[in-house]
Amino acid sequence: MLNGLRKTLRRFARDTGGQASIELAIFTPLLLSLLAAGYVYFDAFRQKAVNINAAYTISDALSRETDEINPNYLDGLHEMLEFLTHSTDQVGLRVTMVHWNEPNAEYRIDWSKTRGPLYPLKDRDVNSALADNLPTLLHNERVIVVETSTTYNPIFKVPGLSEQEMYNFAFTRPRFAPKLVWADY
Repeated sequence: MLNGLRKTLRRFARDTGGQASIELAIFTPLLLSLLAAGYVYFDAFRQKAVNINAAYTISDALSRETDEINPNYLDGLHEMLEFLTHSTDQVGLRVTMVHWNEPNAEYRIDWSKTRGPLYPLKDRDVNSALADNLPTLLHNERVIVVETSTTYNPIFKVPGLSEQEMYNFAFTRPRFAPKLVWADY
C-alpha cells in the first residue's frame, strides 16, 4: 500500500500536463466568491444580533429609571445606540410610553420621542401597527417600547442580500416606578 502511494505521488510530481494549473485558475475565483458570500451572510446575522442586543440594552436602562427623561437623556441613548451598533449610517431611535385603556379596549400613548429618521407615534399608530407585538396589560398598566433602526450595507455584493434596514422592537415594564415620565423643558 505504501509503495502504491509513492508511485502515485511520483507520477503526479512528474506530470507536466498543466491540468492542475487550469483547475486552480477555474476554481480559485469560485472558492473566493463562496468565501466572501459566507462572510457577508455571517456578518449580516451578526449585525442583526448586535442591533437586537442594543435595543434590549436601551430598553432595560429605561426600565430602571425613576427620574424624568429629558431630551439630553434621549440624545445620550441615541449616541449609545450608535456606539453599540458600530453603525456608520443613520441610526434611528424611538422611545414610547404605552398604557392599556380597558374601557376603550385600546393602547394609548403617554408620550413618544425620537432621534434619527423615525417619527413619533400617535395612538392610531400603536393600535394599528404595534398592537399585535405588545403584551396583554391590565387597565392603566404601562410598558416602555423601544424601537431602533439601522441600515446594513454588505461589504461585497451577494445575490439576495443588498442594503437593508434593520428594525428592532423591544418592550419592558418600568421596574421601580409606575411609569416613565417625559420632562419637556
